[in-house]
Amino acid sequence: MFVKRARPRPSLRARDSDLPDPASTLSPLAKSSITANDAQNSDDSVEIDPNEGSGSILGRKKGLKKEKTKDRLSKKVSALSFGGAADEDEGMAFKPKKSLLSQQLKSPSTPSTFDTTGTPSTMRTSGVYSREYLSELKAATPTRAPRGVTDTIEDDDTEDPSGLSRLAREKYASTFAQDTTAGIPDAATIAAAKMKRQAAVGGNGPASASDENEEDYISLGSGAGKVAIYDAQQGPHPESRLMREEDEEGEGDEDLADYTGAKDKLFLGKNANKAAARRLRGEIGELIADREAEDEDDEETLEWEKAQAQRSGLWAEKEPDKVVKKGYTPAPIPLARPLPTIPSAQSRLTKALSDLEITKSHNDHNLDVVVQELADLEKQERELRIEVEKVEGKREYMEEFRRWVEMLGNFLEEKFPRLEEIEADALHIVQERSQSTNKRRADDDNDDLALCMGVAAPKEGEQKVDERDATRVAGASSGVRRSRREQRESRRSKRIARKANTGDDEGYSTDSTLADADAEDYAAAQNRLAHRTYALLDDVKAEDFRDPEKGLAVRFGGWRKRDEEEYVNAFGGLALVQAWEFWARGEMVGWEPLRGSAFLDSFRWFHSLHHYCHPRQTRPDEDEDLDEEPPLSPEGDLVASMVSTAVVPLLTKIFEAGAYDPYSAPQTRRAVDLTDVVADLTSKDSRKFVALLKAILAVFHSHLLELSSAIIAVTAPDAIPPPAFNPASRSALSRFIHRRIKLLKNILMWKREAPQEVRGLVVRLVGEILRPVLSRTWESGGKELAQDVLSVATGSLSPDLVGFLQQGPSSRW
Repeated sequence: MFVKRARPRPSLRARDSDLPDPASTLSPLAKSSITANDAQNSDDSVEIDPNEGSGSILGRKKGLKKEKTKDRLSKKVSALSFGGAADEDEGMAFKPKKSLLSQQLKSPSTPSTFDTTGTPSTMRTSGVYSREYLSELKAATPTRAPRGVTDTIEDDDTEDPSGLSRLAREKYASTFAQDTTAGIPDAATIAAAKMKRQAAVGGNGPASASDENEEDYISLGSGAGKVAIYDAQQGPHPESRLMREEDEEGEGDEDLADYTGAKDKLFLGKNANKAAARRLRGEIGELIADREAEDEDDEETLEWEKAQAQRSGLWAEKEPDKVVKKGYTPAPIPLARPLPTIPSAQSRLTKALSDLEITKSHNDHNLDVVVQELADLEKQERELRIEVEKVEGKREYMEEFRRWVEMLGNFLEEKFPRLEEIEADALHIVQERSQSTNKRRADDDNDDLALCMGVAAPKEGEQKVDERDATRVAGASSGVRRSRREQRESRRSKRIARKANTGDDEGYSTDSTLADADAEDYAAAQNRLAHRTYALLDDVKAEDFRDPEKGLAVRFGGWRKRDEEEYVNAFGGLALVQAWEFWARGEMVGWEPLRGSAFLDSFRWFHSLHHYCHPRQTRPDEDEDLDEEPPLSPEGDLVASMVSTAVVPLLTKIFEAGAYDPYSAPQTRRAVDLTDVVADLTSKDSRKFVALLKAILAVFHSHLLELSSAIIAVTAPDAIPPPAFNPASRSALSRFIHRRIKLLKNILMWKREAPQEVRGLVVRLVGEILRPVLSRTWESGGKELAQDVLSVATGSLSPDLVGFLQQGPSSRW
C-alpha cells in the first residue's frame, strides 16, 4: 500500500534543487522509463532489446496473488501530456515541485510530448478544443476501475505479483498503464543516465564516460532494456543492491496517528477515566453494529448474485425446497365450562378425604413396620453383642488351651522315651521267665522220650560234661536225667499238698512254677519296674500332668462343653486318647494278663475314659437315676480307641516274648477271653486284632516245631535205643502223651477265633508228633492212649489219622 508523505525527504529535495538537467528532475520511475524508440533515435544512447529482461525486484520478492484482483488492476489508460517543449541547449527547464510519491509514480514522456528532433510540440493557447486534443486529453485522464459488489475492505491492501496494492492501481491507473516494461535496467540504460548527469555537471564527454562505465559495470541479469517499477517503501535508492537500514524519519506516521494511538489523551481523575471508558465502549459497540450491518448487506448481495447466476444458467444447482407458507391459524377458543355445584364439590372433598385416610393408614402401616424393624435391629444388636462376647471368650479360652497343649507336648516328648525303656525291660523279664519254663519242659520231654523212644545221637563237637565238668554219657538213666526227675517229683508233691484234692494229674500239670530262688528274683525285678515307673513323675509338681483326670479330662471336657461341634470336627476325642496313652501305658508296665488277676477293666484309665465318654447330664427338674448309664458322647467310645492304640500292641509284644504258656489251660482261657474283648472293641477285621491272633498262633507253631525236631531225632537210625526193660518206661510214655493231649485241648480252645488255623495245628500235632510215638509203643500202652487222643480230637482230624488211632499201625492207614 502506498502512503503519501506530508513532506519529501531532505535528500530528495536537495537532489531536485541541485540537478540542472531536466531529465534528472524526474522521479526514479520516470528516469528509468525510457522506451525502446527513444533509445534508437538518440545518438548517445545504446541499442536496447525490448524483449530482454529478467523481471522486477518486487516480482521476485512476492508471489502470485488472486486472479480476481489481478484482472481488476490491469486496466490500461493513456498518459496525460502537458504539451510543453524544451531544447537541450536552452537554459534550465521548468521543474514542477511534486511530492515524492508523484515523483516515483510519474510516467515517462509519450511520443506526443517530445519529438525525435528535440523541438517542443505546439502549445494550445487558444480556448477552442479540437477533437484530437479532446481525445488525447480523455486518454490521459486517469480512470478508476469498477469495483465489484462483493469487494471488502481487506481487498484494498491485497497486492498483485508486481508488489502494488489494489488502491494504488486504481489511483494511478494511467501511470502504471504506460509502464509496460519490467526488469532491472541494463548496462546501456545506466550508461546513458550517467552520461546525462555528467553532461549536466560539466564533466568529460559522453563517449568516454560510457566506455568507462561499460568496463566497470557487471550485469546480474540476462535481460536488458526493461524498466523496473520500484516501490517508494524500498528506500531512496531502490536501484541499489546494497542492504541498508531504513530511514525512519519522515515516514508519514502522522497519517496513521488515528490507528497507532498517538492522538490518545491521558485523563486525570477517576471520573474522567470512567467517562472515557464509557465513550470507548460506545464507539466499539457502534463499530460492531456497523460491521454486522455490512455482513448483512454482503449476505443479501451474495444471495442476489447467486440468484442471478442461477438465472443465467452458469451452473446447475440443486433446486431449493419450496417453502409452503401457512396461512393464519386463529388460536382455539376453549369451551365454556359450567360452574361447580355443591354435590360435585362434596364428592371431590369426599374423595380427597378418602385418599387422605388411605394415605394415613399406609403411613401408619409403614410406621409399624419401621418400629418392628427397629426392634428387630435392637434384638440383632443384642445377639451380636452376645456373640461377640462368646467369640472373645472362646478366643481367650482357646489361646490358653493352646498354651497348655504346648506344655503337654513338651512334657510327653521328655517322658515317653523313659517309659519305652521301662517297657522294654519288662518284656525282657517276661521273656527270661518264658525261656526258663520252656527249657525245663523240653528237658522233661526228652527224659520221657529217652525211656520209651530212645536218645538222639549226640551232635558233632557237642561237649558231654555236666555241671561238675565230669564226663557223662547221655543215656536214659544218666545222672542228669535222674536229678531232673527227682526235682519234678518234688514240685509235683508240693503242688498236690497245696491242693485240696489229691487227684492224679500225672502229665496234665503245666509245671510252670519257678523255683524258690527264681521266684524271688522275678519278684524283685517286678518291684524295680514298679519303682522306676513311679519315679517318672517324681519331678512333676503340677496336678494337671500327674493325674490325667485333673488335666486332660478337665481341659478337653471344657472344650467339648463350650463348642461340641468344633470339638467333634477337630477329633478332640482322638487327641485326648493320644495324650492319655502315656499314663495308660505307665499303668500297664509289668502287667501279666495271663498270670495275674488284673483284667482290662481293673485299670484306672479304663474307668476314667468310660466316665469321660458317658458324661452325666444334670437335670434339675427331673430326678437323676443313678442306676441308668448316661448316653455315649458324640466322639464315641474312647475306651475302644485306647485298646486299639495302646493295649493291643502291648499284648502282641507280650505274646511274642513268650508270656503265654500253651500247656496252661488257665492262661489259655484268659487269653481267649482277652481276645474276645479286643475283638468286640476293635472288630475282628481290624489290622491290629489280626496281628494279635497271629502272635498267639505263632506260639503253638514254634512249640510244635521243637517237638517235631525232637521226634525226628529220637526216631533217626543213629539214635540210641531205649532200655530193654525199665518199669518207668510206661509212666514216661503216659506223661508224654498226656502233655500232648493237654496241648491239643488248648489248641482246640482257639477254634472259634481261627478254625482253619486250629485244624492245621491239630493235624500237625497228631500226625507229626503223636503218630510216631504211638506206632512204636502200640502194644505197650499206646493203644489205650490213642483212644484218649481220638476222643479229644474228634471232628478235627483227617480220615487217615482217625483210622490210625482206631486200628493202629498194622492197618492200611
